[in-house]
Amino acid sequence: MNIYANYDLKNQNTFHFSVKARFFIEVRHASAIPTLRQDALLSSLPWQVIGNGSNLVLDRDLDCVVIKCIYDEIHIVKEDADSVWLSVGSGCNWHDLVIYTVDKGWWGLENLALIPGTVGAAPVHNIGAYGTEVQDTITRIQSFDLRDGARIELRRNECNFAYRSSIFTQALANRVLIHRVTFRLRKQATPNLMNEVLNARLLDQYESIEHLTPRQVCDAVIAIRNKRIPDPDLLGSAGSFFKNPFISSTHYHSLQAQYPDIPGHKTPDGHIKVPAAWLIEQVDWKGKRIGDAGVYDKHALILVNYGKATGKEILALAEQIREDVINKFSIALEKEVVTI
Repeated sequence: MNIYANYDLKNQNTFHFSVKARFFIEVRHASAIPTLRQDALLSSLPWQVIGNGSNLVLDRDLDCVVIKCIYDEIHIVKEDADSVWLSVGSGCNWHDLVIYTVDKGWWGLENLALIPGTVGAAPVHNIGAYGTEVQDTITRIQSFDLRDGARIELRRNECNFAYRSSIFTQALANRVLIHRVTFRLRKQATPNLMNEVLNARLLDQYESIEHLTPRQVCDAVIAIRNKRIPDPDLLGSAGSFFKNPFISSTHYHSLQAQYPDIPGHKTPDGHIKVPAAWLIEQVDWKGKRIGDAGVYDKHALILVNYGKATGKEILALAEQIREDVINKFSIALEKEVVTI
């Protein structure tokens, strides 16, 4: 357990905002929670859980206890002829886990390569990319109650997974610290090539996609992301800033009459999911900036810190984009990032 006072969180968030936490604490095991709660000062302050801060906007100093799980071990807990079950520490780097699994030849995480963050943060917002969501492979999640360190274990069907959402953004938001996540991965599988961009790249690269390996799919995802998404170590960002909105079919068809090229994907409940990036491009924000706060020139869904932007400036830019999209399309974009 490591405890730091008046700690600069610049290296704990991928926007690289320099804000301070009253206390920053790294823990590995549940036993740390009761010990910390015995301290009168720490117990009197609010507690805030973070991972690597890759989906986070910090717009002020935090008068609270910021707590992070750094347990990062990987264990095989079960294996049979078809599958392997991995228990992975919350503090493990997400992309490192993906590479570990594809190098083993296991299927399930290859489409989620190069997403910044930790394993513990992945189920919180049910990360997804290229036709895959992390919920597809999770079997259970073990966490600690932040009040007393009591263990809370949830099976996948108890996590209320939805688009960029879970019980950890709802009833258990900031009430538990995820410690371990168990994944079921397949030894043999058909690649998930539902995403048109990924499918096209693999078809162009290989004569046949019938015998692809997890590593080949993973490498294709990495190549696509490297062309479209900035490395947060070089250019501060938090990945997709807004969620893709869902609108009624009536609303969609009304917009389609005005904008025939508006993309949309029908969902099982009859709604239409519209790419937020397309909406932002149509209101001419792609590649623009106000001071050091800007919209990435290769992907309109990504807001970036060109150097000295503050959280408030990024949020002000986001609000201008949101207002322009509402005014033109009557669609209210919802932030995917978390603001503290």
